[in-house]
Amino acid sequence: MADVSEVAAPLGEAEESPEPPPETVRRPAMGKGSLQRFIMIFLGMLALFSFIDPGLSSGFATAAGLVLEPVIGFGGRYPAITILLAGMLTTSISSILRHYHMDWVKMARNQKVMAGFRKENMEALRKGNQSKIAKMKKIQQGLMKENSEVSLNSMKPMIYTFFLFIVLFVWLRVFVDQTLISLGNMYIAVPWAPQVYLEYVPLWLPSWILLYSLLAIPIGQVITRVLKYISFRRKLEAMGLSLRAAPEETA
Repeated sequence: MADVSEVAAPLGEAEESPEPPPETVRRPAMGKGSLQRFIMIFLGMLALFSFIDPGLSSGFATAAGLVLEPVIGFGGRYPAITILLAGMLTTSISSILRHYHMDWVKMARNQKVMAGFRKENMEALRKGNQSKIAKMKKIQQGLMKENSEVSLNSMKPMIYTFFLFIVLFVWLRVFVDQTLISLGNMYIAVPWAPQVYLEYVPLWLPSWILLYSLLAIPIGQVITRVLKYISFRRKLEAMGLSLRAAPEETA
């Protein structure tokens, strides 16, 4: 088995590229990264202000209702299906955005290297091998840099999905408080009870939010696993490898 230092050493080395001549350097007015950060900050501020300003929250609900009401509203006749589809919408979008911002192969490699690093580091500390400890500290800097990059990439889509969740939740709140109440359709049947009042608050949250979470979380896990499977399969096919283990490997 290769020593973890041989695997992780390149992580701490930064490739140096020759600097271009001063006259060829051009600074764009706003790079792609700067524009992305501006959009993220702007959407985050809008989402936070929606908690404070009822008018902004109502505006979000009205704008979302123009799209969601005719597609998944069903005129308030099927509230459970509406909540299910709303959960599928948000979790699908957030899972897809997270998937395409996350390098799953790199993350799996980093986890494998970190497991080997911790094992060797503990062994060096137990034996008091100072030269090995100093070497492992240098390797740790590269590992931390790689892990932070992967973590930052996974957090990039969070602000977009957070804004999406806020918009959808304010629409659902208006949908429940206005459309369903006006129709008198505030009860739904669930596997554990024949009737559940949507505004009932068992755990500090209304039942419709708990139902949304119960439906959305497993859907998000399924979508993430399917996307990871497809991504890994494509990478293995590009490398000329098979998803199935050889007979001698399974024996």
